[in-house]
Amino acid sequence: MKVYILDSTAILSGKPLLFDGEIITVSSVEKEVIKKGEGERIAFLKGKGLKTYYPSKESLEFIEKIACEKGENTRLSPADKELLALALDFKKEKETILVTDDYSIQNMADFLNIKYLGLMEKGISRRFVWMYKCSGCGKVFKNHLARCPVCGSRLKTIVKKASPLGDK
Repeated sequence: MKVYILDSTAILSGKPLLFDGEIITVSSVEKEVIKKGEGERIAFLKGKGLKTYYPSKESLEFIEKIACEKGENTRLSPADKELLALALDFKKEKETILVTDDYSIQNMADFLNIKYLGLMEKGISRRFVWMYKCSGCGKVFKNHLARCPVCGSRLKTIVKKASPLGDK
């Protein structure tokens, strides 16, 4: 049986969610949707079988590590990281598909060999590893910093490596 893990973009899209399998999400996505005043969408989906799960601590820690390596750490919200971790947990047992239009989630999912499906957007065509470059002195950093420790200027995100989807 397939498992479809829904991001808030999938729930808020307004598109019919007709999947041939179980539909699940994480509690932080539920809270995000409710905070946007769309709690009735959650209630409707719960009536259709939506279940809420929490990812394992091990998978969350692994996602944090990989997100840092790929430069996605500051681009992903805590809910995004939980979705990816939950997908890792379920992928061990079932065919798992993340339903999201979020390019950073799709980028990470591709690195982790997790299937994903966009509803409103085409989806990513390449995957990226990001790094950060000081707009003042040009120094390059692997991890995001608020300001350059050398000159104090802001950092901008640049592509360290672009590769075709599915590349190792």
